[in-house]
Amino acid sequence: MMKNTLQSPGKALLATALFGIFFAACNDDDTPKPPPKRSKEYALTVSNGTGGGKITAKELTDSTFDLIIRIDKSTRDTTYNFALYKGKKEDGTLELFQNITSIKSQTTGAAVEAKWANVKSITIGGQTKKFNYDSLLKYKAFARVSFVKKNVTPNADSVVAVGNLGGSAQ
Repeated sequence: MMKNTLQSPGKALLATALFGIFFAACNDDDTPKPPPKRSKEYALTVSNGTGGGKITAKELTDSTFDLIIRIDKSTRDTTYNFALYKGKKEDGTLELFQNITSIKSQTTGAAVEAKWANVKSITIGGQTKKFNYDSLLKYKAFARVSFVKKNVTPNADSVVAVGNLGGSAQ
């Protein structure tokens, strides 16, 4: 009788272990995982070539992206215009690719940041085209942050910072 009593807990333990292994092997881990998010940074420079800010492109899980343009320092009550232009900053041409936004600085010395969010398409020449993170990395463009000097006649556009991005940064 003693023999059967000792074997019974051993069998129960073995059955429990096998059930645990079987259950773990059947775990439903086949669900697709989102691709890893990628990001890329590009430098913005001021006219003397040092510092100025940065451009950050961040991929979202659905291949769309956010583009953040940041200048390091601002002047209170100045409205900064954030825009993207076709080509390289060295080309000297200003063919607008995308107007991002205008932001009025609330303090002096603080950073100002503009965001182009959840980009999935662009409109060029009246046609809307799919535009994702990989498209941005290939597209030749540069960011330009400026403000308009209203105390001079005629009003003058003043460049705060510029920086190549995408295909222009290579």
